[in-house]
Amino acid sequence: MSANYERKLHKAVSRFIKRANKAYPNWSEQHDNGEWEIDFVEFDDMCNVIFEIIETTSCDETTEQMVDDILFGIARDNEGSLIVGMLLKYPEWYVCLCRKVLSTDYINAKWQFAETLKDYNGKDDIKDLIFDFLQVDNEYTQRLALKSLAYIYPDKAEEYAIEFWHRDKYNDNAYASEYQKIMVLHVLYIIHSTELEKYLDLADESEYYYLKENATEIRQNL
Repeated sequence: MSANYERKLHKAVSRFIKRANKAYPNWSEQHDNGEWEIDFVEFDDMCNVIFEIIETTSCDETTEQMVDDILFGIARDNEGSLIVGMLLKYPEWYVCLCRKVLSTDYINAKWQFAETLKDYNGKDDIKDLIFDFLQVDNEYTQRLALKSLAYIYPDKAEEYAIEFWHRDKYNDNAYASEYQKIMVLHVLYIIHSTELEKYLDLADESEYYYLKENATEIRQNL
């Protein structure tokens, strides 16, 4: 059965890529077009095959090609995250793909697992994978991993949040730097950190408009 699904899925992925290349010649993993679900029959077909595989087979039956194609599909499903949402209902599949995605270049799949790992409730203990997602060389993935850390390991979240605030990794990118700090404020708020007031004050003193705005909103909720 896995061989049949492997062929079926790979054909669906190939058809999607062909259509995507024609419609958006410059698209890539780093510059994903997004919103493939709008008037893109090939996207729907690819996702439907993935849904069928998850519903009817075990991850133990899968092949490396199928895993890669499923992760490719998840990466393209970055507007709705419907596939990852479904995986949470099939914990063995979630575990398999969550582990595998870290060794791929599918940035748009990595952040979806970083975001949802806090919602995983299967029997396998994979929560420590959040620390791997915190190290992924992608700002958005790191930001969402930090938020998940606040729910998975709240006792460790303060340390990472403060490190994120002060590091100079994204100093040459104002957008990334601002949104990293915004997430820091929200994480400190989520875990009821005693450091929150200090960082709200720092936000008020910053040059970032949305950081100040978020600080104001958090203060109103205290």
